[in-house]
Amino acid sequence: MAVDLVGQIQQRLGAEQPVRLLPWARAYNFLLTRPNVLLFVMGRTPEREKLMTMIGPVATAAINLYCRKGEGDALRRLGDKLRLQPLAAFRSSIFLTTAKRHGFLNIVESTDPVQSALLLHASRVAMWSEGDSVVNNVLRKAGLPAEEIELLLPLEKIDLYLAFSRGTSRATILEWEQALREMKRDGSFRKLYQRWLPGAPPPMQVELAGLAP
Repeated sequence: MAVDLVGQIQQRLGAEQPVRLLPWARAYNFLLTRPNVLLFVMGRTPEREKLMTMIGPVATAAINLYCRKGEGDALRRLGDKLRLQPLAAFRSSIFLTTAKRHGFLNIVESTDPVQSALLLHASRVAMWSEGDSVVNNVLRKAGLPAEEIELLLPLEKIDLYLAFSRGTSRATILEWEQALREMKRDGSFRKLYQRWLPGAPPPMQVELAGLAP
């Protein structure tokens, strides 16, 4: 959905920058160290607001803990000791920082979401922190059936943004903000959102967050 959205904004602006698919940690490092980088999509946090400029929201998601099917009840009975159980989340992600913020101490940092799913499958960890909107796609990429896992606990709901690196020109950022506003105003954003996420209510506000462009 986000690639489709970015492509439509580029069409409106007459922009032709290529979209590159990179491992998250590498892409996030580019965002922090290079000007003129757009990374999408990005969960908004107070820490990130000090490092980048964000436009959105372009989607909403729930951060959940997942476990192997049939193990949820036993894990929930652990109470506070649940936070000592091993948990997988991929490096530099909001899923990792959210788990830390909720007091989970034994976190295995994976290189990507597929590795997190495989760690859970192999019983290397007891839990997996991930976003609800992508978990089924991650399982497909890992070659695992969706029925293999169950929802253990919800952690947080988050808004997702387009993130621009420090040093990106003010004019560029404001052009993208205006294009997103126009898409939400003329109905094209709602149409796109329902095509990719049918039944989910699209976020219709637009705000510029983080560093002033």
